Amino acid sequence: MQQAEDLWAVDMSKLSLEERSKALDDVHCVGETIVETPEMLRKALSEFGEEARRLSNPVYEIALQQNRQYVEGEAFRLKFLRCNLFEIKSSVSQMMKLLQYKAKYFGIDKLARDIVLADLTNEDRDLFQSGFLHVQQSKDRCGRNVLWFFNEFLGRWPKDVMIRTHYFLNFNILTSDPELQKRGTVYIYYDTAQPRNNAIHRLKMSEHIKILDFLGSLPCRYSSNHLCLKKGKDSLSLNKAIVTVASRMETLYSRVRTRLHCGSDMELQYKLQDHGISLENCPVDANGVVLQDVAKIWYEKSVENGLFTGYSNASDKGSDSSSDNDMSIAKVAPSDGLHMVGHNDVLLGRGTVVQFRPGNIRFRKFLDEYRDAYDKARRVAKGNMVTELSQTLKSKGVRFLKAGKKDQQWVECNDGEVEKTIAQQFRSGRKERRRAS
Repeated sequence: MQQAEDLWAVDMSKLSLEERSKALDDVHCVGETIVETPEMLRKALSEFGEEARRLSNPVYEIALQQNRQYVEGEAFRLKFLRCNLFEIKSSVSQMMKLLQYKAKYFGIDKLARDIVLADLTNEDRDLFQSGFLHVQQSKDRCGRNVLWFFNEFLGRWPKDVMIRTHYFLNFNILTSDPELQKRGTVYIYYDTAQPRNNAIHRLKMSEHIKILDFLGSLPCRYSSNHLCLKKGKDSLSLNKAIVTVASRMETLYSRVRTRLHCGSDMELQYKLQDHGISLENCPVDANGVVLQDVAKIWYEKSVENGLFTGYSNASDKGSDSSSDNDMSIAKVAPSDGLHMVGHNDVLLGRGTVVQFRPGNIRFRKFLDEYRDAYDKARRVAKGNMVTELSQTLKSKGVRFLKAGKKDQQWVECNDGEVEKTIAQQFRSGRKERRRAS
């Protein structure tokens, strides 16, 4: 442990006075959000494109062939630029590394689209529901997401499961909108394992290093890292590999924003509070027990509220619209032989494969906001409302598709069919509410 702290001290000595001050501000939750201007973004994206062409590799070329709009889109590339504070070479290198990992762990066919819940295995979902990873409901004092990682679960899942779930968590939660990307994320490694928990030892040092290398490819800037260990030799021995790996993180930026805390659970939690992290909704009690009902609630609420499949409002927030993500490609059901459709598309038809498509779930939740107004409106007003909602969805890049007659291809519906679908959904929702009451 002393060796790791010595390495962190050496890293701090490499910084200028201004850099050291910024690092301390981030750790103690008084740092500032990245300030951006339209000119700055245009220049950075242009230079990013030039560097990407220079560093192009076979996997990147395949991604471009699949969906150039997604890979070259502002929404996708700005994640890497913000993560690396607009350092062009680091941003492009990180993107190239991520695409390599994405091809390896999700498949080459998913390179140029978002990863959705349907892409995860049952084992991946079990990890989320275990409480192993927890996104705290309350942000820290700087408005940053707080991600908890409990070591008692470490070693229970294979490396590939941990990698896929971290990828999904990063893109769907931690960097889901520009403000979160600009603020960064707080990472807490918390010791809740019993001294005789051998599961941690199943993960070899080489596996720790591979996972750390993968985490370095994700466009999430960890602006503050806290390793919370218990007092005593048992805890230090149990977590030696983690501390060693943390002291060898790839970027100097991350290493100098890492702090090691030792103490009782109450002492650890007060130290976190001193660093701007709210103890409200804290997933660990004063005795170091993970509160399961709190630890996994973020995942359950995210699924329930459609956060993993919700319409993006980024188009209302600035130039880095998520329209590129909205039109990303996703298979409906590989076994059906259906053609690739947009991740935001609404499919007409019956059955769970269609109705539980992300686009269909979003569509129903979108209409939920207008059901009361629709029910109270007169017939002419209802027709006008349906037309306006149809145009609103169209402006967000949403397409309504129906099964074609040849080769099971999906074909786009005309305006009349779209309006009929919206009106029908309003009527169906009214019947369901009546049955429920």
